[in-house]
Amino acid sequence: MGYAWTVRALLLVLSTLAGACSKPSPPTLAPEKVSLNRIDVAGLSLDISMSATNPNSVDLTASGVSSHVVVGGTHDVGTVNLPEAITLPAGKTTRLDVPLAKTWSDIGALAQLALAAGDLPYTVDGTLEIGGSLLHVGVPFHFDGTITHAQIVGAMMNSFPAPR
Repeated sequence: MGYAWTVRALLLVLSTLAGACSKPSPPTLAPEKVSLNRIDVAGLSLDISMSATNPNSVDLTASGVSSHVVVGGTHDVGTVNLPEAITLPAGKTTRLDVPLAKTWSDIGALAQLALAAGDLPYTVDGTLEIGGSLLHVGVPFHFDGTITHAQIVGAMMNSFPAPR
């Protein structure tokens, strides 16, 4: 009877250790919205909002966000890297607000956007970097949306200095 109990205890300890040493699951990301803050001769500024759900029993650290934006299907705004550390609490959903500001690589792109008669589609493709030097994984995210012509005009008007 002592031998069977010892084997059962050993199996219980091993299964507990195996569970404790398992690799964490990546968080799930859900896009919420992208807000256009500014569009002018210098570039554009967006706020990206998403929720990140950490399914693990331990906190995870996001070490940064990388985002690539294309407006109007043809205007590659470029990639922005934000190296901010963010803690994703265990078993919870955290709202992430990521500011994205980019200068124009082609000033003619602004004129083309301003002259567009209708709404403009945009895409944001990015990666939320999770972990550190020992364990590191990139969790991808994608947004599709539309910037209305009114938003473009309003953002451009708000970009001019206020009269004194």
